Amino acid sequence: MVYLLHFNQRINPNRPTQHYLGYAKDLDQRIRNHRLGRGARLCEVAKERGITFKVAEVWSGVREACCFATYRSLERQLKRQKNSRRFCPICNSPQCKPT
Repeated sequence: MVYLLHFNQRINPNRPTQHYLGYAKDLDQRIRNHRLGRGARLCEVAKERGITFKVAEVWSGVREACCFATYRSLERQLKRQKNSRRFCPICNSPQCKPT
């Protein structure tokens, strides 16, 4: 599965990074590792700074019968767009939009 994490605040106040996009065979285990600050450097830094996250989106339309490379391909397509905020339902909810 491909997933999007939304951090409750920016990792670095001088940069807009507030999302992490990844893929995993075992999503639950991967999320547990992220919460422990393992796996991705961004999640490690977030944990060190006391920044929490939510799983904002999961793309599971790619079924188990497909090869794992398909997940990786989807992840790369999404990352190439360099705009995870656009895919984030938390950032795009009416409560988060400026009035």
